[in-house]
Amino acid sequence: MQLQKKILRINDEGVSPVIGVILMVAITVVMAAIVSSWSSGVKAPATPTTVGLDISRSTYNVSVLVTSIDPSSAAPIPSLNISYRNLTSGNYDYVTITNADVGDFEDFNTSSTTLTRVMVSATYKDNSKKVLYSQDV
Repeated sequence: MQLQKKILRINDEGVSPVIGVILMVAITVVMAAIVSSWSSGVKAPATPTTVGLDISRSTYNVSVLVTSIDPSSAAPIPSLNISYRNLTSGNYDYVTITNADVGDFEDFNTSSTTLTRVMVSATYKDNSKKVLYSQDV
């Protein structure tokens, strides 16, 4: 009986070039999918809307004039709410300007010559709300 010797060959070539290219392409596709799904969930910040107001007081009346809306693409503002404290009743009354635009004007009687708290808030097209003014006049 004759013994056969087994010869082990060491293959140091590594992964064949074709399989290496396939792996690199697959990794690139997976990374592109991850970056794409992550970036689709990121929203660009909304440009803040600036509203210019001219608020003045005469004896019993308070006047509110919309002087500017920036950027102009935000005009008209769907709702501009003006609330004020009526010192006769002690309650807060309010006036709403719908689709407020530059040049809109509201004049209201506060029934008092003393300081009155006036607050102006806006509801924008995206339904966000912001207080634009809140002071005694």
